[in-house]
Amino acid sequence: MADVTLNVQAYCKVILHAAKYPHAGVCGVLLAEENKVKESKSLKFVDCVPLFHISLGLAPMLEAALLQIEGYCKTKGLVIGGYYQANPNYDDQMLNHSAKTVGRKLSDHIPEACVFMIDNRRIFPESVSEAYKVYLFKDNNFKESDKRETVEEDTIQKASDLLRAEAYRKLIDFDNHLDDLSNDWRNLEINQLISQCV
Repeated sequence: MADVTLNVQAYCKVILHAAKYPHAGVCGVLLAEENKVKESKSLKFVDCVPLFHISLGLAPMLEAALLQIEGYCKTKGLVIGGYYQANPNYDDQMLNHSAKTVGRKLSDHIPEACVFMIDNRRIFPESVSEAYKVYLFKDNNFKESDKRETVEEDTIQKASDLLRAEAYRKLIDFDNHLDDLSNDWRNLEINQLISQCV
């Protein structure tokens, strides 16, 4: 099993995306350092690209987004190694068809790829633990990872600080980008806010 970790930027953007749309399901992809995946079979996620909050299962929009993200990744030495999703129902953390389909496709390219299912009940500033479960595709099925900690304790604290500051209001997902192309899905402003917390 791959060693899975998320840095501050990746974790915070996942949490901020879920916080911005508490009334909707959200999804996105996690970007890992390409050379680390090949060399050590570990996944160190260093960034996140929030994708959708309007409809999680629209294949044409997902394909268009992934093509742009893959082009971006090639210039940065990154790969799409993970997918995250928060279901629209507050109490639902189950892998649905969309999450399983994307997870399978990712594992075709990177066997260590993961799916992160967000627990909506843990998206609040006082949260003291990771807000998701991690699933790996093994033996033709998804299994929950037995590794419980993918981030450091101070990362959770930084995410809490950003939630208190309502930084999620500035987060741009791919749906926002498609509505207005001047909205930058790379979230450079959010990245700067996160780096100031570090």
